[in-house]
Amino acid sequence: MKQLPYRKEDYSSPHYETFDEMVAGIRTTYGDRPALSWFTRQQEEKTLTYRQLTQQVLALRRSLLRKQLPHGAHIAILSENSANWVIAFLAIVSCGYTAVCADTEQSDEIIRDMLRRSDTQMLFLSPTYLPICMPLLEENGLLQHMVLMGGLSSDERVELFDVLCEQGEALTDGDVPSFQVHPNDTAEIVFTSGTTSQSKMVMLSQRAVMHNIREECEYICFYDRLFSSLPFYHAYGLNCAVLNALLRGIHLYINGDLKTAMRDLLLSKPDSMLTVPLMLEAIHNQLWLNLEKGGKADAFRKALHIAGIYKKLHLPFQSKLLDQVRSQVLGTLRMIACGGAQLSREIADEFELLGVQILQGYGITECSPLISVTPNYANKIGSVGPVLSSLELRLEDGEVCVKGPSVMQGYYKDPEQTAQAIQDGWFRTGDLGYTDKDGYLYLNGRKKNLIVFKNGKKVSPEKLENMISAIPMVKEVMVYGTANGTFADDVKLTASIYPDPQRTEGLSSYEILEHLQREIDAINNTLPTYQQIQLVNIREKEFNKTATKKIKRHENIT
Repeated sequence: MKQLPYRKEDYSSPHYETFDEMVAGIRTTYGDRPALSWFTRQQEEKTLTYRQLTQQVLALRRSLLRKQLPHGAHIAILSENSANWVIAFLAIVSCGYTAVCADTEQSDEIIRDMLRRSDTQMLFLSPTYLPICMPLLEENGLLQHMVLMGGLSSDERVELFDVLCEQGEALTDGDVPSFQVHPNDTAEIVFTSGTTSQSKMVMLSQRAVMHNIREECEYICFYDRLFSSLPFYHAYGLNCAVLNALLRGIHLYINGDLKTAMRDLLLSKPDSMLTVPLMLEAIHNQLWLNLEKGGKADAFRKALHIAGIYKKLHLPFQSKLLDQVRSQVLGTLRMIACGGAQLSREIADEFELLGVQILQGYGITECSPLISVTPNYANKIGSVGPVLSSLELRLEDGEVCVKGPSVMQGYYKDPEQTAQAIQDGWFRTGDLGYTDKDGYLYLNGRKKNLIVFKNGKKVSPEKLENMISAIPMVKEVMVYGTANGTFADDVKLTASIYPDPQRTEGLSSYEILEHLQREIDAINNTLPTYQQIQLVNIREKEFNKTATKKIKRHENIT
């Protein structure tokens, strides 16, 4: 493991216990530095400095306080990623209210159910979701205030975001009720993006979030310009990307529409990116498709091989082809932090050889969310790094359990599930893993996903999925056990595959299946009999996924 030089000041950050302290701190410390940028449909760049951002936060906060909602009131945000989302969130949590981060990718009824279950009293939303949520005002429930972020409304019950901010600008702190924020106040209610059951409502305290984003700074240096298209309603996108960037005064480029994510990535010219494996897999796949179409795939493969040899010998290596591909596909990127799911070792290795450092992290919503991450200065490809300094790690029958200040307060209105998840202060993640001699954590699947055979042997589907994902024709894959008899543990290993449409164009279903079967047979030859894939199913459409692009297993078994 190569130890890279670094400056200590790059891995430090201010210490805050609450969001009101943080808002005041970043306003004073970073002032006129650029804070948030985004691109319009016309590709025009818009930017808010730290001073402008916090000025709007303080104005909106004064308007919220004038409504005299009870301390800790639940205020939801239902919107695509935007600067207004960030402003609303910081205003809510910095005066002691609780921000309910509503998942925008659910059905209309599930969205309404989320707002009801979370006891939302006030709602910030974008025009897209106004028709969905208007019926909630008719129900005579807790929801009494609705604020539209962008656009106009003919309904007098719907307030306008810009008007609230303007009204707050005209107020002084003496015009609004006093408030106090305590580190133990609930700052966020975040819905888990569970792959097998109804989402749970995770309560994260001010202290938990502050601890988590600060400790992330001890391991990762994001340089100056960070790009992220991760959804803000998820703890990964909100805490690890937005809040962590603001804490250290970084210029964050945000994207609110996945259709324009690649466009905005190139326009941003970032040196750092926070993302999920699915996006890296898409970039990697497009890279190889372009090389194959241009007849340069073999030359590129050879250049990568030589670069790998030089890297092992710790010698510099220059290649015009590698530089050209890197510039065209990855632009100015120097570092990518990846989390949310397991990343293929092959993809990580190739990006590293192209001069882009790949850092893998591991987190779960209930831990605010980061648990571990590989540092810039001591990276190990394949590992998710050492756990954060304030967390304790324990492996119980291979299950990762953690204890520390960033563990959740519990599930909202669900003490039974809270008691199952947290035992004697230890949060049971449900993930399986092991550590090496340096204390670096490695993951090898989910406990509940294990496929158990009648002879007692167990198989982690994630291991097989990683191997099958390396087949170029495979865009998405899920491995599971198919019933093969009367008993539940009499199963055949099955791979359900969604082929890459660009690579299968013009091929018949039989030709696709024949090609995939040959590739899987080759994989099977490297595995013990009980781990070999016995059935292959071809899907015609992509799998349903969570916010962090994990496949929802229970919805996709064929």
